[in-house]
Amino acid sequence: MLKIQGKKSLDYLGDINEKKARAVWKVSLGVLLVVLISITILGIISFRMISESIQKNSITSSTQLAKQTAQNIETILSDIDRLAVAITLDGKLNELVKNFNLSDNEHEKAEYSRQIREIMNIYTVNREDIADMAVVTDTMEYISSGELTIDHQEDVSSFNAVKLFRESGKDSLWVDTYVADANSTYKSTGSFGQVITFVKKINEPESDESCGMLIINYKESYLYQLISDIKVPKGSEIYILGKNGNYVMNIYDRNLNGKYSHFDSYFRDGTIRNSGSFSRTMDKEEYIFTFETIRRINETPLEWKVFLKTEAASVTEGIIDVGKKIFFLGLAGVTFGFIFSVFLIRRYNLLMDKKYNERHSILMEQERLASLGQLIGGIAHNFKIPIMSIAEGLEAIEELALEYDRSIENENIKENDHHRIAAEMREWVKKIRPHCTYMSDIISAVKGQAVNCNESSVGSFAIKDLINRVQILMNHELKKNQCNMNIFNKVDEMTEIRGEINNLVQVMNNLISNAIEAYKGKPGNIDIILEKTPKELEITVRDYGCGIPEKIKNKLLKEMITTKGDKGTGIGLYISYSTIKGKFAGSMHIESEEGKGTSVKIIIPLAKK
Repeated sequence: MLKIQGKKSLDYLGDINEKKARAVWKVSLGVLLVVLISITILGIISFRMISESIQKNSITSSTQLAKQTAQNIETILSDIDRLAVAITLDGKLNELVKNFNLSDNEHEKAEYSRQIREIMNIYTVNREDIADMAVVTDTMEYISSGELTIDHQEDVSSFNAVKLFRESGKDSLWVDTYVADANSTYKSTGSFGQVITFVKKINEPESDESCGMLIINYKESYLYQLISDIKVPKGSEIYILGKNGNYVMNIYDRNLNGKYSHFDSYFRDGTIRNSGSFSRTMDKEEYIFTFETIRRINETPLEWKVFLKTEAASVTEGIIDVGKKIFFLGLAGVTFGFIFSVFLIRRYNLLMDKKYNERHSILMEQERLASLGQLIGGIAHNFKIPIMSIAEGLEAIEELALEYDRSIENENIKENDHHRIAAEMREWVKKIRPHCTYMSDIISAVKGQAVNCNESSVGSFAIKDLINRVQILMNHELKKNQCNMNIFNKVDEMTEIRGEINNLVQVMNNLISNAIEAYKGKPGNIDIILEKTPKELEITVRDYGCGIPEKIKNKLLKEMITTKGDKGTGIGLYISYSTIKGKFAGSMHIESEEGKGTSVKIIIPLAKK
């Protein structure tokens, strides 16, 4: 009995365990099924949200890139406009053109033509971006700069720029990209022979009556180089359209420049504004267009649209691929447990690190482009006076040379007179030389800032070089805002810092710009203090402006936050901190009191001797 009962008891327990095991399996399978369904639903929702976020960020980045490109183009064209204004307001050119029109004597006209050409050559001699410059008189005579002249059989009135300007009835006009129709211009442009032309009316002296037009032909190849150097996102293309829907710049097929673009129809929608983004479907593929319009250059209408065309699929392609991988890895993770969970976490971290590095590089490039655009404007302003002074000196030297040449065979001229002329020539050379040195210093400093900050080389540089570059690059902005920069250097100027000088110059420029803006347009002092400990260099940038509010101070250097409202992004300070930490193994500290000012201290390890 006992054995039988025992056997039954054991069989009973076995049945219970089997039922428990089945129940456990059922519960486990149920839980796994719920987890799988939950993961799938959450995955779909999450990836949709991530995809939308990535698309928004992509649109924002593309919009910023289009805007920055438009600003760079506007700076270049404004320089051409200012050049035309300087020439036409000179007075001498206007008088010569008027006399040329009135003269019936071929010898006089030849002399007037020579003098007109000399004036244009002075302004174009060092401008490799300008193909040539020309004056078209009211009698349709074509006088060009340089050595080349047009064929006498060419009909000047049929030239594209001349025809459009006369039809416009305006005082100035931009002519979009076209193949130069004057032989002299075509031969100076390069393989494609394309130019962008600015035409400005030449008035008679002390009158509004026209006596001709000034034509400046800008080489298309320089605009091509600017646009082709831009790093557009994957799946994107960048173009420039003119006001009539023609290509101003198509870097992918330059033969299409000047021809009508089918993209123009997308911008003819009445809801499209001067900047922004919109979506269109082409060949069953969805594309995102982000654009910025350049309305005018000074007082002359332009209506160019800089736009990026991006495949919508390319924006989310990466996250969709990752989503598929995570889904299948999730299925495997349900089966194999924590092993694949660890693998997924590691993979996710690697992907996030990669995306962070890519994003950081993009932000640094955007900040560099913004600084470069500002630098170009400052250079154009700073070069105006030196160029005019050099031109004045060259004219004086030329007159002295002619005087010397005439005096050689004149018996009444004594040796002392020759020495006097030579002394005057040397004096003019002495006056010109400082202007040349000044321009050379600015070019050397800006050349360093024009390189990509992400392509730094490992080396070292002296504090003296850092101070010189910062002074040169920030001089224009400081003067414009009536701010004084005081440098208190308590360190040997030859002390070396390990790293790339361009990175630290960009950081210093950003901090000084922030200090200038802290005065909100009012004059003020900015102190740059350099101190040294046995192993570290300390650089302090101090202003006495508005200071930083308490609610913002705790977030500084942790996220991109700004005190400038809609005018700021917070990128500059955030990137500066990342650069000091990542490129120089240093640190940055901020002390600020609202209403009293801000001090930013940079600490960098010194190079070992």
